[in-house]
Parts: sequence; structure tokens; C-alpha cells
Amino acid sequence: MAMSMCRGSTTLQTAKFVKKAVGFALCFIVAFVLSCYGMPLYSFTTWIVDHSHQIFSRYQADTYEPDSDPVTFLSLIVVVGVYAMALYWLIKMALRKLKR
Repeated sequence: MAMSMCRGSTTLQTAKFVKKAVGFALCFIVAFVLSCYGMPLYSFTTWIVDHSHQIFSRYQADTYEPDSDPVTFLSLIVVVGVYAMALYWLIKMALRKLKR
């Protein structure tokens, strides 16, 4: 009896985690699209990526093709991740308000 209750709660926790992970993944995709060329967040994203490249590029041991180095890639992923977190939080708050 106790074992089946444990499995049931674990299944519910896993389902909640998967639901949140899928929601964040969708927010990440939307944030990435919004930061692409010609979209609203493009200029701000480019500014952040360029500044991070100026600061951290001196720590690179090798030379890379323009805009294909690890610093640019990681800074782009971090910026889009921050956008995705903000978007996820806004959607979560909006859904809470709508449920009331």
C-alpha cells in the first residue's frame, strides 16, 4: 500500500516537472525567435553579445571564424535563457491572474 502511494506521488512530481520543462523549452524557443534578425529583441541581444565578446574574447586560446566562437555562442545562450526565464515568469503570473 505504501509503495503504491510513493509511486503515485513520484509520478505526479515527474509529470509536474515535465510540464514545467516543456513550458520553459517553448519559452526558450519563442525568446530565441524574438532575438533573431529583424525581431524586437535583436538590437539589444546584439549589443549584449558584442560587449561580452569584447570583455571575454581575450581569454580564448584559439582563433575562430567571426561570430562562431564559444564566447559569442555562450553569451547568446545566456541572453536567450534570461529572456526565456522572464517570459516564463510573465506567462506563469498571467495564468495565475486568469485562474482567479
